[in-house]
Amino acid sequence: MNFDTRIAARYLFESRILIRFCRGKQKFAVPGWARDLSENGLSAFVAENLVVGELVTLEIPLGTLGRQHIAAKVVRQVGTQYGFQFTALSAEQRLGIYAALKGGQQVKPGT
Repeated sequence: MNFDTRIAARYLFESRILIRFCRGKQKFAVPGWARDLSENGLSAFVAENLVVGELVTLEIPLGTLGRQHIAAKVVRQVGTQYGFQFTALSAEQRLGIYAALKGGQQVKPGT
């Protein structure tokens, strides 16, 4: 993936998140540390191994909305850093993300 041609700008967003997913009949919930956020997804450090292509639910704090459960797909892995693409956002969640990004510091391409 060429990070210089992202669909949406990324903004600094540091927060603890929870990643929920199923493998077979087992359910997992692992912590992560979000580093940046865009209207299409987020990047986070995760100590557990995730699988690129895996569907997950991210629990993300979004200001006044509180913790939101957002469906996502693991789209990238570099060591313990993972990229997640949102797969379904409600109108309220989308507005919450826009509010979280408003006035934030944009992440430079390639970082």
